[in-house]
Amino acid sequence: MSSPIISILCPVLNEAAHIDNLVAKFLFNDGIEKELFFIDASSTDDTKQKITELQKTHKNLFVITNPQKYVSFGFNKAFLQTKGKYIAFLGAHADYPELYFKHALKYLDANECDAIGGPLEQKGKTDTGKAIAYCMSHRFGVGGTEFRTSNEKQYVQSVAFAIYKREVFENTGLLDEQLLRNQDDELHYRLNAHGYKILMVPEMKCSYYVRGSVIALFSQYFQYGLFKPLVLKKVKSGMRIRHLIPTLFVLYFLSLPLAYFCFWWFLPLALYVLLDLIFSFGNSLRFSQKIKSLLVFPALHIAYGTGFLAGMLKNPNK
Repeated sequence: MSSPIISILCPVLNEAAHIDNLVAKFLFNDGIEKELFFIDASSTDDTKQKITELQKTHKNLFVITNPQKYVSFGFNKAFLQTKGKYIAFLGAHADYPELYFKHALKYLDANECDAIGGPLEQKGKTDTGKAIAYCMSHRFGVGGTEFRTSNEKQYVQSVAFAIYKREVFENTGLLDEQLLRNQDDELHYRLNAHGYKILMVPEMKCSYYVRGSVIALFSQYFQYGLFKPLVLKKVKSGMRIRHLIPTLFVLYFLSLPLAYFCFWWFLPLALYVLLDLIFSFGNSLRFSQKIKSLLVFPALHIAYGTGFLAGMLKNPNK
C-alpha cells in the first residue's frame, strides 16, 4: 500500500453490529488511498474482535483504544499514528454520499479551503425523532448554525464531519482535552481565528439520526451549553449573539414572578408562545409531530440556556 491520502478517524463504542458496514462505507474502492482508525471507547461487545478479524483483509485498518472515553483524548492519540495528507474526523452514525472523499479533495487540492464538510440532514425514526429533526434544522430552534439550517455552498464558522488539511493541526494544535463536549466547535473557532477557511458544499451533504426522546435531547443540549462558555473563553472570536439568546430566555423565564407587579412582563413570553405555535404548525409534518414540536423548541432553548448558565459558574480547572 502506498502512503494514504486521507486518514479517517472514527470514534466507536459498542458498534459490533455496524463495523462491517462502516469499513465498507469508508474504505470502498474510489481510487483514493485511505487508512481508517477506529477509536474504541472501551466497548463491552465484540467491536474490537470484529475489527481484528477485518484487519486480516484490510491492512489499512487500525484500532486505537481510548480508555478515557472522551473524543478529544482518542482523536489526539490516533492522530499521532496517522500518515495521511488530509485528516477526516467522521461519525459512526452518519450516512455519507458515495463521492464524499472525492468532493472534499477537489476543493482541498485546489486550496479553496483548509477544512471542508457538507450540510447535515437531520432525521428521526419516530414521531418524536422527526419532530426533533425538524426543530434542529430550523433557525428558530438552533439560530444561524449554517450546517444545520442551510444547503448553500459557503464559508462557515463550523461544519459537521469535516476533512482537514494535516497542517491545520500541526500549526494550531490538536483537540482540547479540557473540553469533554464541543471539542469540534473550539477547534473550528480556533481555525477561524488563525485565518484558516472552512467550506461547506452541498454535494457533501450527509444525514444523521437525532435523539429519539425529548429527555435525551435535553441532556444533549444541556451538555452543549455547559461547555460553550469555556469554548468561548478560549476563543473569544467565536462568540455570536445566538449563543446568548437561550440564556437570556432562561433568565427571563426565571424572572416571570415579576409579572405579578408588571403585567406587561408577560409580553415576551406571549410572543415566544406565538412563534412556537407558528413554527410548530407551519410545516408539512404530521399533526402528532407538530404537537411534539411545540415541546421540542422550548426543550432546545431551556436545555442550552440552563447549561450555558451552569457553564458560566463552572470552574474550568475542575
